[in-house]
Amino acid sequence: MRTIAEAADVSVQAVSLALRNHPTVGSETRERIQALARKLGYTPDPQLTKLMHHLRAGREKTFTASVCALTTRPARSEETFCDLLLDGAREAARAAGFALQVVHVDSDEMAGERLPRMLRQRGVEGVILLPMAGLEALDELLDWRDFSVVSATLSVTSPEFDRVVADHFFNNLALGRRLRHKGFRRPGLVIHAKHDKRCGHAITAAHAWQGIYGGGEPVRAHVCDRFEVGALRRWLREERPEVLLAEHDQAARELRATGVVAESLKIVSCSARPEKNGKFPFPGNDDKPREIGAVAVQKLAQKIAVGQRGVPTNPHTTLVRGVWVGEDPEVARR
Repeated sequence: MRTIAEAADVSVQAVSLALRNHPTVGSETRERIQALARKLGYTPDPQLTKLMHHLRAGREKTFTASVCALTTRPARSEETFCDLLLDGAREAARAAGFALQVVHVDSDEMAGERLPRMLRQRGVEGVILLPMAGLEALDELLDWRDFSVVSATLSVTSPEFDRVVADHFFNNLALGRRLRHKGFRRPGLVIHAKHDKRCGHAITAAHAWQGIYGGGEPVRAHVCDRFEVGALRRWLREERPEVLLAEHDQAARELRATGVVAESLKIVSCSARPEKNGKFPFPGNDDKPREIGAVAVQKLAQKIAVGQRGVPTNPHTTLVRGVWVGEDPEVARR
C-alpha cells in the first residue's frame, strides 16, 4: 500500500480507505487508486484482512458508526410485521456498535437532493431497506455507489441488492402440509393481487403445488384487488374450501368483516403477527420478522467492514424460515 500511495501521491490511509470503497475518499480519487492498485498487481492478504476487520469492529463499538434504515411508509403508520423487523434490526445494530436511524422518505425526497445531503452530513455508511409502502423502484433515490446496502424486503423492485426476506414458498408449503395432516384436503387461499406480487408470487405458487402434487385437492386461489362480497361469495360456492388461508392477520379480519365467511370456516394466517400481549389472534405461520431484521443488519455490517458498496453484480438472497404458531384448526364435522 505504501508503493501505491507513492505512485498515486496520496497517503497510505487514503489508499486503505479507497481500497475499501470508503465514501470519505472522492469517487474519482477512489477509482484512480483502485486502477493503479490493479496495475501494480495488488492483492490483499486474506489473513491480514481478517485481522483488520476484527480491529476495526472493535473500534466501532467504542464510537458508533451510522447506519440508516429507509422506508417510504409514513412515519406514524403501524404495521406489526414492519415494526418487529425494525426492532430486530435495532437490536442487532446496537450489538454491532452501530447507531441506527430511520428515515421515512416522502415524494419530495424521492426527487430531490435533500436525502443524499442529509445522509452525507450524518456520516451514513450503510443502508438497510425496510418494507415499503408499495412496490418501489429506487434507482434514482441515491448514488448507491456511496453506500453498503442490504434489503430486508421484496417491495424494492430495483436496483437489485443483496436481501434478507421470509422464505414464503417453504413457509406456505409447510403450512399446507400441516393442514393436510390435520385432515384438510381443500384449503382455499384468499390474497390481494398486490400482496401476491410483493411476495414474488411465492404464496400462490406454494398453494398451487400443494393442490396439484401435495396430496390435497386443487382449489383455485382467490386473487383479487379488494375483497368484494359478490366475487368472494361466488368463489366460496364454487371452490368449497374447508379452511381459508389469508395473506396476514389484517386480511383475515377483513374476510370476517365481509359477512360472507361462516364462523364455522376457520381462517389460518400465512403471516401471523402477535398482538401487544404477545398472543397470536390467528393460527398460522410466523415469518420471524425480528430475525429478518437482525440478519439484514449483520449482513450489512459485513459489507461495511470489507468495503462492499453499491449495487452487486450478482445479488444474493438469504431466506429466513418461519414457524407454526397457535392451535391447529380442526376439520368441521359434516
